[in-house]
Amino acid sequence: MQEEPSPATIPADAIIVLQSRWAYMLYTIPALAFFGGSLMVDFITLGFLPIMIASYFIVSRYLSFRRTAYILTDKHLIIFQGSLVGRKRFDIPFADLNYIQAHPGILGSRLEYTGVILQLTDQRVFSLGYVPIESPLLEHLRARMNPDSLQKDELDEKF
Repeated sequence: MQEEPSPATIPADAIIVLQSRWAYMLYTIPALAFFGGSLMVDFITLGFLPIMIASYFIVSRYLSFRRTAYILTDKHLIIFQGSLVGRKRFDIPFADLNYIQAHPGILGSRLEYTGVILQLTDQRVFSLGYVPIESPLLEHLRARMNPDSLQKDELDEKF
């Protein structure tokens, strides 16, 4: 039986990166539009069903946004991934980072957020969503990642 590694300690001088507000706003705006439009045509439930649907999307995305954080220490990236029912913690040593790629997406470059894909040396993949472009996350990770990591050319050949 293998022991679970103890969680990394979070020092007082750790850098905390929170998600962009667009993490929940991109879901809130369409949900409110759906709610407003359905109030005009919903005669059966008198708006109760649209309220429930819109509330679910808005509240779940907002709680996920509030519970998600990316914490940078000297030797670890600590990911708190939020959800409707709580959050999970992942501790990633910088020595295990094999590949980092930023994906701003269709709206990301205009709304100043990006997605970050991390590949570890054991081939696990983590996706960090709605990272503000002005945050120090990418530079911090690239400066401290595994020096023996695959370069982009080698990675393309592998996949």
